[in-house]
Amino acid sequence: MWRAATATHPQQWETEMRNIRDINLDAFKYLIAIPPRFWSRSRFTSRSQCDTLVNNMSEAFNSVLVDSRSKPIITMLEDIRVYIMKRWAANRTKITSYQGSICPKIFSRFQKESWLTRHWLPRWSREKLFEVKHLSEFGQQFVVNIDTMDCTCRKWAITGIPCTHAITAMKFLNINAEEYIGNWFRKSTYEETYNTIINPINGQHVWDVTPYADILPPKKRTMPGRPKKKRRLEEWELKKNNSELRKGGQRKTCGICKQLGHNRKGCPQRPPTVEVPTAQSSQVTQPPATHVPIGDQSSQVTQPPATMPLSDE
Repeated sequence: MWRAATATHPQQWETEMRNIRDINLDAFKYLIAIPPRFWSRSRFTSRSQCDTLVNNMSEAFNSVLVDSRSKPIITMLEDIRVYIMKRWAANRTKITSYQGSICPKIFSRFQKESWLTRHWLPRWSREKLFEVKHLSEFGQQFVVNIDTMDCTCRKWAITGIPCTHAITAMKFLNINAEEYIGNWFRKSTYEETYNTIINPINGQHVWDVTPYADILPPKKRTMPGRPKKKRRLEEWELKKNNSELRKGGQRKTCGICKQLGHNRKGCPQRPPTVEVPTAQSSQVTQPPATHVPIGDQSSQVTQPPATMPLSDE
């Protein structure tokens, strides 16, 4: 599935989907029902210059607000403002001590693409037009046009970083490939992004007193039940095939047949229950009392005499 998600051109995506169909038909039907433009790089537009597949950036920011989002609105906004102000100041300090012209994570990706050029062979067509072929894998061949900054693998257009095919062609012409990295990945752009500061503000004890009445918050209405702190799940997260999700994100299944849509109580494969006898039927019949002869005094049990109420005398 991840090979199909990270495929950069439609032909590679179709190949991986055929492999998934041969391995697991149900997984193929599930993935083919989702439009690939939502989860595969092969349909990503080149306008955004981003190949991110997951939402780790928003999840990381959301983890900072776990404690703040349960506070009142003003306090929550103040926590967010202070966090962003401190983070921007830290980023400005870090980038000033960095010596390179390309951001470090982008530069590490560029070095990885440069290291893979030893597996590719450039074939010069004209000026800056090449076809680049893999040395050992049959059918792996792409067309690179350095003038238009385009490669048929679409990786250069999606990420804004020259792919290994383009770097192979640039090395043939002794061109510095770092100059073809997008401007938004450079140190100067990073500094310009965090050049704006968030101004600090004074506390409410230093605020100017106005002749107007203070704006009070609305009265808090206590709702019945325990207050909810978890986020509201989407419709596709809540129920699917009449089965809710567990904490780990998996759908609840029956404990007997492991199928969706019911639990152990309504499972058709559940073994029949044994009826428990009721209280009346569970009474044990006592055996009849045996006759004790009168002469046998040892076997007779003496009963205590009944107490008589005292008379008024």
